[in-house]
Amino acid sequence: MNKIRILPDQVIKQIAAGEVVQRPSSVVKELVENALDAGAQRIEIQVEKAGSDLISVRDDGCGMTADDAILALRRHATSKIATADDLISVSSLGFRGEALPSIAAVSEFQLITAKREALSGVRIRSQGGSSPEISKCQAVPGTWISVHNLFFNTPARLKFLKTERTELRHITEVITRLAVVRPDVSFRALSQGRELITTSGAGERKEVVELILGKGTTIPWITIDTSTPLGRLSGYVAPAEFARRSRNHQIIIINGRWVKSPLLSSAIGAAFEPQLVRNCHPVFCLELEIEPKLVDINVHPAKLEVRLSQEREVWQFAYQTIKAALYPGPAIQVQHPSSMATTNVTNNPLTTSSWKLRENHSPYTAVTNTEPPILPTKISPGTQLSDSLQPQLKLPLSHPSWPQLSFIGQVLQTYLVAESEDGVYLVDQHAAHERILYEQIGQTWEQNKVPLQHLLVPQTFTVTEAELALWKQKRDLWQEAGIVLEEFGINTLVLRSVPQIMSLEAAVTLTQELLEEDPNSQGQLAWEQERQRLQATLSCHAALKSGQNLTIEDADQLLNQLKQCKHPYNCPHGRPTMICLTKRELDRRFLRRLT
Repeated sequence: MNKIRILPDQVIKQIAAGEVVQRPSSVVKELVENALDAGAQRIEIQVEKAGSDLISVRDDGCGMTADDAILALRRHATSKIATADDLISVSSLGFRGEALPSIAAVSEFQLITAKREALSGVRIRSQGGSSPEISKCQAVPGTWISVHNLFFNTPARLKFLKTERTELRHITEVITRLAVVRPDVSFRALSQGRELITTSGAGERKEVVELILGKGTTIPWITIDTSTPLGRLSGYVAPAEFARRSRNHQIIIINGRWVKSPLLSSAIGAAFEPQLVRNCHPVFCLELEIEPKLVDINVHPAKLEVRLSQEREVWQFAYQTIKAALYPGPAIQVQHPSSMATTNVTNNPLTTSSWKLRENHSPYTAVTNTEPPILPTKISPGTQLSDSLQPQLKLPLSHPSWPQLSFIGQVLQTYLVAESEDGVYLVDQHAAHERILYEQIGQTWEQNKVPLQHLLVPQTFTVTEAELALWKQKRDLWQEAGIVLEEFGINTLVLRSVPQIMSLEAAVTLTQELLEEDPNSQGQLAWEQERQRLQATLSCHAALKSGQNLTIEDADQLLNQLKQCKHPYNCPHGRPTMICLTKRELDRRFLRRLT
């Protein structure tokens, strides 16, 4: 008997289905894209049990004749291309002719369709890719596809599906992105009868972008629209202060197709980089229109990834376009240090010094500001910060090697300058206060005595299905930390209480950041790890910020509290709280000694 054999058609279909239909959202994507290719102006999607029980997509497109409907369930049958040359210039969303037969191979499948001028329609039923049953029926113009019991005949695939919340989140993301791609089409999506998303189809992309990416937040969108011989880049980007912790708020469209393009993401991120803090990503919706022959969309059966030729030129085009929009003014001329005039240093310990250590002469490692994008705490003139720095707990005894520091002054509204017998110390006021609060929060948390402040005017948040699911998963942990959120109507949460150590602005920003966190970014963490991460985030948001002036009393209090910490030399995220410039190093820099 031969070892090499031709596979049965049923097995071939299931293999193809494994490439195209990876999860319920893959089915939604393929069916909605087919509806768009059919010229639909209204598309309605319904799912039950996150698509496992039912996925229904109904459109008012051109519909099909009985003969075309039968052919549509055969592999490699398509109306989109006819020759190999068409693959180079294909502009439709679906073109392989694999989606419908692949979906039908792993589900109980029904298709009802009718042409606009037809007196009746056709119904086709298939179970697990078996021979289809064909019958005439009454139908409105368009196509209605129902997919029941997805993966019923491939239990291995069914077993690897995630929770209903996760699968529903993927479905919602697919629909929202397609709605942004086609703002001229009306979308309505329902899950168990509950509305997920509705768009008007009025044709205004900005309206859909604000609905999906803005989520009720007033964002001063920067409009992008630049054309060159290479192509056109258009859309909207949010200012850097609206950056998010995940890339879920980024949409890239190439020639009318939502795709993942690491090349474009890299270029846009590089343009934003001077304004972004670590681990934050810009919010944008951008479309690149380029010659189809420069784009390879045939990389993967799901058509999510693309390859671009002339990569360097495309990267530079996107980078320069976004950079010009973010920095519209003339370029700043930077003088060489040798040509810069020297200025006198004032002797006021609380005034920002007018001198700067030049970067190329700095004898110590520079500390980059990695604070998250938080609204600065408003402080009235003359307000004392000492109360906020008062220790509420008895902290451990001093670190045995802690230097005896004498406060000198504050520079750049960020660093405290102090001296000791062995040299000069620069203390990052944010990192230091962050460490102090981290250890205080840890002690109150262990004693279940986190002080709360109840809001007289609760704050509301409009959330997505994914954010609502994340809150349900994390609410017990957040409540332990003092962040008390409650469900308040459809896709709305209300913030009732916040930790006492935080200002309202910081608490609102922190809550928004927690809701937008990518649930897969950190993998599966143990409860203690989750608690430590949240503890570090709380302390970071509540701590003093760069740009805040400190009195002599405030600075002394900060240094004394830092001295009492278990781990005073680093903030909870690992950044140093202080840097020492030794007398030996100073002498060497001023050529007082040669070694």
